[in-house]
Amino acid sequence: MDWDSLFGGDYDYFDLPDLTPELSEKEASSMVELGGFEPGMDLLDAPCGHGRHANVLASRGYRVVGIDRDERFLAMARDEAEKTGVQVDYRHVDLREMSFAAEFDAAVSWYSSFGYFDDETDRDILRRYRRALRPGGRFLLDMHSPYRHIPSVLANHDMHVDILRRGQDMAIDVQELDAEASRYYAEKTTIRDNKVERARYSVRMFTAPEISEWFRSAGFSHTRVMDGTGAPFTVSSRRLVVLGTA
Repeated sequence: MDWDSLFGGDYDYFDLPDLTPELSEKEASSMVELGGFEPGMDLLDAPCGHGRHANVLASRGYRVVGIDRDERFLAMARDEAEKTGVQVDYRHVDLREMSFAAEFDAAVSWYSSFGYFDDETDRDILRRYRRALRPGGRFLLDMHSPYRHIPSVLANHDMHVDILRRGQDMAIDVQELDAEASRYYAEKTTIRDNKVERARYSVRMFTAPEISEWFRSAGFSHTRVMDGTGAPFTVSSRRLVVLGTA
């Protein structure tokens, strides 16, 4: 994973404009509804990125801890929290090093932030989410549906291509599906001010039965799989959302 390239200045230029305050408010509302969260809960946002959900949830009465590996994102999150007058405990912690023990009523991983390591590491991360929760606590995980890009992949020689333009600049994301590993291998190319940058990453895709088994193996007592609206998950769903109960 080329983390610094993927989430550096080009990310700010190409991706941030679409992550509007209105979208963050809407997604935070979805978290609350799908997770059955209530104000006053101790909530872990991991990874929290630049705090666009953590700060909204804090403004709604949740006691939020946000962790991320990116110091730059954490600085952005703290700055926004100060501007909006909310309190969030932001910490520089990698998901692979989470060591919370029964400290939270709820935890969230939103916007396809899971599945970027090998299976052994990702299973360990899932166990760390479970250990962070008090008995009865809930973990809400949001991911792409594994079926979302299949029509595009079939039409484009086992590849899916996303193109984003900002004026004359472009970000091109080419994803190749390894069906046996159930993983997309991707290269993101940005062309900005006539300068070309490339970053590579891969992300795991999960079917509903598979991710449910992972949750059970991690120690969750109950798992519910749904789409991004809380409706039953189907092959036409764009998002795969999992709610696990400790």
